[in-house]
Amino acid sequence: MDPSTLNIILTVTIILGATVLPFVLGTRLRRSKPGVLWIGLLLCFIFGPAGQVYVAGWIPWFLIVLGVSLGAQQVLSAQLAMLVMVVFSPLVMFCRMRK
Repeated sequence: MDPSTLNIILTVTIILGATVLPFVLGTRLRRSKPGVLWIGLLLCFIFGPAGQVYVAGWIPWFLIVLGVSLGAQQVLSAQLAMLVMVVFSPLVMFCRMRK
């Protein structure tokens, strides 16, 4: 097998895994351990907007946090945009789970 083909397969596998893993993990944890605050905050801290999957009714909140994260990347430097995502996503999860 050609090394470039192997690199392409590896890259596609990593991208698919990084995209699918947060959604699968969030939905499974929602069924097995529902409503645990620290799990929701940890998922949002690690996966950003995709961590919103942990609580039912996640689609609008995912889009809001994703929009804020993408908007921050357009306006702020990379470090500040990452800080906004790391702080904003768990904060939204905290507010959703405490209401």
